Amino acid sequence: MNAMRFGGAVVLVAAFGATMLTAGCAQDPEMTDEDYIYQLLWESSLAGMTPLDGQEDGSLRDTLPPQSWFRVQTGYGGFSIELENDPSSGVCTVSVEHGLIGILYIDVVWDDTLIYGEKPVDVMRTRRAIVEREEGSSQYGGWVLTHLTPADYLLAGDVPQEVEIESMRLYLEGELVLECTSADVFIDVRTELPEISVGDLLRFEATASHSNPVYDPDFFLFVHGPCPVWSRHILYDDGSFGDEVAGDGVYTYEWYAEDTIDGQWGIAADVIDTDTFVDQTEDDYDSHAWGMPILEI
Repeated sequence: MNAMRFGGAVVLVAAFGATMLTAGCAQDPEMTDEDYIYQLLWESSLAGMTPLDGQEDGSLRDTLPPQSWFRVQTGYGGFSIELENDPSSGVCTVSVEHGLIGILYIDVVWDDTLIYGEKPVDVMRTRRAIVEREEGSSQYGGWVLTHLTPADYLLAGDVPQEVEIESMRLYLEGELVLECTSADVFIDVRTELPEISVGDLLRFEATASHSNPVYDPDFFLFVHGPCPVWSRHILYDDGSFGDEVAGDGVYTYEWYAEDTIDGQWGIAADVIDTDTFVDQTEDDYDSHAWGMPILEI
């Protein structure tokens, strides 16, 4: 079997039955390499792809983006993996897809009252992984996760995606510790994931583009991570908040890490176009994101 596909989490559990509940602790002779790899990637906190549903304090801006907005996940659009080569070699590259269905809650009226409109969110999060079989390992048939690409958040609905993340960089105490210039770049999860502690000085930079063929609209860039008070903050290209050169297309936010993330820590660049933010009724959600795990120490 070179590939396995299931419609969602319920089907995943039903397909593996009772063996899925115990195979992570001991090898089961009825489990194949494909079964173990599937389970490893389903259960791995590093391979997981969060819904980017954090909130932020909108009071830093008195114009767009709106007074308040946030996403809420309401369901899954499916989970699947596809093995790109025969795992009998002991090394296997895997494509992972994990759908997300949710709602963008948005209030565009700057006043003292929060009254939210709703816009549907339909995203397919994709990434590739490399898994290797290690001798002596008792979990997942000996398979371990060694490399990941960024999670690439692509619209799966009818609205065409026009905004696109082009790069993201994370600096720790002024030193570059994570760089992604393509969604196809593999990161070694054993040696290349940043190790971050509460109180560390972080600077995050991202670039993005817009592919609208008629005009060049604005967009807004955000960082998701262990940010102050809120897990999402807007990025700046005006020489403030650590931005080194105003107007150069590199958007930046600098802060001291705080424990504002529930679960596996991660860092993500998130771009949303202006049209999404000018009203709270039209079905025009247009966004793109890259995300990578980071390690809390």
